[in-house]
Amino acid sequence: MLLGLSSDAADTEADLHAVVGEADAGVAHANLLSAFAEAAWRRDHTLPSARVALREAVGDAAVVEAAQTVAIFRSLNIAADTSGIPLDEGWRGFAGDFVADLGLDRFRSAANTPGY
Repeated sequence: MLLGLSSDAADTEADLHAVVGEADAGVAHANLLSAFAEAAWRRDHTLPSARVALREAVGDAAVVEAAQTVAIFRSLNIAADTSGIPLDEGWRGFAGDFVADLGLDRFRSAANTPGY
């Protein structure tokens, strides 16, 4: 799945419902990447098998890139969550619609974003 601006730059449509598994992400090995990212985020018993499955599909270098991407996003979320960064006024309406549309408030981390 591409982010909004990157999809504009690539002149393609982004369906953000792919984030929650309700649409095709348009990314090769999306299910394996998602399973790896979720297991890495949780750091639970599913990580070794998710890593092996991803490695078999995409190779060692791509697993390292996927791990780096997960780590970057995890660290950004930890910084935002621990500091309690509130949404600014301009984003509150958009964020509320976005959260409701995708059902993101069901995730435990939603409690860490004041004001949406």
